[in-house]
Amino acid sequence: MTDTDENVTNGPRQLTVIGVASGKGGVGKTTLSAHIALALCQLGHRVALLDADLGLANAQLLLGVNAPFHVGDVLAGRKSLDEVCVAGPLGLTLIPGASGNSELANLTAAEAQGLVQSIAASTQEIDVVVIDAAAGLSESNLTFLRACDIRLVVLQDEPASIADAYGLIKLQSLESRMENLFVVPNRVSSQKAGADLFEKMNRVCMKFLDEPVGYLHSVEEDPELTKASRQRQNIFESNPHSSAAKCFTELALRLSKALSRDNIANPTQ
Repeated sequence: MTDTDENVTNGPRQLTVIGVASGKGGVGKTTLSAHIALALCQLGHRVALLDADLGLANAQLLLGVNAPFHVGDVLAGRKSLDEVCVAGPLGLTLIPGASGNSELANLTAAEAQGLVQSIAASTQEIDVVVIDAAAGLSESNLTFLRACDIRLVVLQDEPASIADAYGLIKLQSLESRMENLFVVPNRVSSQKAGADLFEKMNRVCMKFLDEPVGYLHSVEEDPELTKASRQRQNIFESNPHSSAAKCFTELALRLSKALSRDNIANPTQ
């Protein structure tokens, strides 16, 4: 949270928005977004997950919930935001996207900004919104990221993923400084391998952007996570003692520390 529990309860609510993005698809971004949101719920945060991959939305499948409506209904004026929200596991609130909707896939920057503002105004019981942005560098994606207090860029240790992640980071650096932007290595063999991948990216950023990128924690490859996803389960319910569950919990702990305004630039300290 961006304030203390007392202030959240008795004073003006402070909403923190965390954006999860990637330069390319297929790097596990949605799985990571959903599990970060669930891990934050377990730490006591009141969390909403916005599936902003609005052309190929699948967070509801991963969470094992049915979503009869989606944000397209909100944008079209057919439903209110409250009407499209669905309850997910562990107290999570899901704001579903739509799959196979070309109009939503080409959301304008103004529409994306309006959606974020609507969420901030409507979700009074929420203190953290996690945005699962679509892969790539579309203007609507960049608009979603502009609205975020903390931005996570997911990448894997493969040339295309590294190159595309750098392209996304470069665009972010042109618009704002990078104190609150963090690389999250995913599907790595160990924490050391993840730290090495981060260092590789950080050296490139220092060389060409003259700024470091942040690091929180890595998510290790775990077949139990793949098994859970195929069964439409989350790892905390299917195997809470797995390597993946421990990685998501540690990542959420460091993010939770970062939600303090005083610590947002240095969550690992």
